[in-house]
Amino acid sequence: MIVDDHTLDDEMLTFYKNAVDAMPDGLLIMSARKMPELLNGLKQDKPNVEQLRQRVTAKLQLKSPPPPVLDILRSATLSESLIDVLSEKTIKLGLASLLDHFGRLPILAAMLLDARESVRELALAEMPKPPKARVATKTKEEELFKNRFKPLLETLRPILEGVPYEAPAPRTVTVAAAPILTKEQQERDIVSSTLYRQLQKERNLLATERDKLQSQVNKLSADLSGQTRLASERSSDLVAMQSQLNQRVAQGIADGLKNRLAPWLESCESLANWSSNSSSRLNSAQQLLARQAQQDKRYGIRTQVAEELAQARHLLAALKTAQQESLRPLPQLLDEIRALAAHIEATEARLNQTSLQPQTPQLRELAQTLQTLHDMDALQAHKKAMERTMLTEGWSIGLCQQAYALINRQIMAIYAMHHPDPKDLAPPITASQLLEDCLLNARPCRLLIDGHNLLPKLKPIIGGDYFREGQGPNAKARALLIDCIKNLTASHPLLQADIWFDGPDDQHWSETDNLRVWFSGGKGSDRADGRILESLQSEVYRGSHTTLLLVTEDRELLLQAQQKGAVGVSPLEMWTMVC
Repeated sequence: MIVDDHTLDDEMLTFYKNAVDAMPDGLLIMSARKMPELLNGLKQDKPNVEQLRQRVTAKLQLKSPPPPVLDILRSATLSESLIDVLSEKTIKLGLASLLDHFGRLPILAAMLLDARESVRELALAEMPKPPKARVATKTKEEELFKNRFKPLLETLRPILEGVPYEAPAPRTVTVAAAPILTKEQQERDIVSSTLYRQLQKERNLLATERDKLQSQVNKLSADLSGQTRLASERSSDLVAMQSQLNQRVAQGIADGLKNRLAPWLESCESLANWSSNSSSRLNSAQQLLARQAQQDKRYGIRTQVAEELAQARHLLAALKTAQQESLRPLPQLLDEIRALAAHIEATEARLNQTSLQPQTPQLRELAQTLQTLHDMDALQAHKKAMERTMLTEGWSIGLCQQAYALINRQIMAIYAMHHPDPKDLAPPITASQLLEDCLLNARPCRLLIDGHNLLPKLKPIIGGDYFREGQGPNAKARALLIDCIKNLTASHPLLQADIWFDGPDDQHWSETDNLRVWFSGGKGSDRADGRILESLQSEVYRGSHTTLLLVTEDRELLLQAQQKGAVGVSPLEMWTMVC
């Protein structure tokens, strides 16, 4: 066997074999896994240990054992556990003590397996060297003859001298036994070693650093606990203050409406309660003129409205001229022309209206048809048909509002027919009445709007500029809807609104404290429906008494929402309510 170009004697080879035989089974198996050849044909989980030892011993017979076999020898001897962890200087200075304590053969065998060449050279220097061959030199014939036959002559000398033959005594080899140290001496030697003191010093430094880090962790944990408790207290205070603010604002709005509307309604109440048995006709006439002045102050007079109408017509003509003459007209011109035309139409209706009867042909026809309907289901069916007509013919917002007013009036008439003697005022029935009741009486209300279902229905009303060609509504249309709902919720703290759009990414943001915009995420054309139903279900679980209005024309979604207590509102009706 050759280890790093040095041939070992039989004694060293025998020591290596005995070291392999003395290895623990687990250590031998773990070391042998570095050389798969040793485990071929054996069980991988529980190989035959004896056969494995034989294979390793056979590898020792090779001229140059493989590196994995050398690794096994390092694990079996003191090379890995002792020599590897000592510096070259330590080995050189303490070699005599190591040889005395552990024995010459174990230390030299371990040093020959070390990866450092200087350590191996030091081991070879300690090993006995073979005698050098004597170099033949040219001598005289006598000296040559004498030297050649010297062993024979030495053997024959006792015979020639007549000395009796004596057998040579057997040679005994005395091996100095290593001193046996007690456990206390071993521990004392370990404690006094340089390596132990170095490890102890490093351990103390690490323990000190650990204590410092633990102290910092405890301090940070205490600070975090205090900050968390403070944040929780501040959050609770903020929620209480927000709730108190909402209640105060809602109550203030309700009181303001009552206090500011009451003076205007007093004239109507006094007119209804006015008695013809007044003692003084002059006082009655003066009171009537005063009430009429209040009415004129509230609604205006014909001259004033006619002047506003003439000014509006002049501005409309100027806007149309600017649009036609401009080489690069602003996109806002078309929106302003449409809005101003609707204002002129509503103003003309005010001037022409002298009674509750509608003036336009469409509304007169609608009023005549409504008078023939005395069933709620038939009225609702006719309402749906009228909505399709209004969208197809592109009615103005003013006409749509008057049409809905006629329909709601007929709904209340049918309700009164079936409830002739109500105990109090009739409850709000229609969607517009529910919304007005919540706003006037400061009751919580929540709007859930299916945005991509609402906007396409309003295309004849808002115009084609808000839609991509051959596709759905664009970002401009979504911004228009968000602005309208934002204006509605800004003045009413108990009115909350959620606008849902179909979108590939699940995201949402808050426009205001009461308005949130959602993109549903996922795939499919109706993916926002499921998120809307989840939001309604959360209201049901909380047991809130909030009025829920769902704006959509999706029949399946509307049916499931009504089962959860929501009231359905068509897109056109909602648009006339918020614009």
